[in-house]
Amino acid sequence: MVYHKLICSGLIAGLTVLGGCSGKTDQATGNTTTSAMSTTTTTSTAVARRMPKPGLWEMTVSAMGMPEAMQLRTCIAAPAPGANPFTPPAQPGQKCAKNSVEPTATGYAIDMECSANGMTTAIQGSVSGDFSTSFRTDLTTKMTGADMPPEARAGVKSSVDARYVGACPADMKPGEARRG
Repeated sequence: MVYHKLICSGLIAGLTVLGGCSGKTDQATGNTTTSAMSTTTTTSTAVARRMPKPGLWEMTVSAMGMPEAMQLRTCIAAPAPGANPFTPPAQPGQKCAKNSVEPTATGYAIDMECSANGMTTAIQGSVSGDFSTSFRTDLTTKMTGADMPPEARAGVKSSVDARYVGACPADMKPGEARRG
């Protein structure tokens, strides 16, 4: 049970980094509606040049301990000028010692470390691709704090493979994700 929650936390962290969003899930439909964040880095100009193309993306999400990959369809909007959707800002009550995205030859390097309620979550990884037809995130999420199982401290690896599908359907809002 604790390990399953850890996997879910790692996936949520990975998807948050990917989409730079916080969201609500409709329990009846399983759909998640998110809102874009606007964290900026010193390299926001470089970041703005290589964002995922606005539209509908099919994503395959995998993580250690998941019995099978999860399929999502996500409507991604164009980011606001200077916005960086790859790292979310600190949530209420959370303090982030690190929250950076640095451009690389193939995409971005991500380095985050945030603490809240006696728990620290560190995420390191990369986002790569051409961002107009495909991209991939590879993340390692480590959690420390009281009652954390060894698996959490060692790190949960997750990945998201995304493929551009086309325009978002009329019934899907930017930031919305649906299973399947």
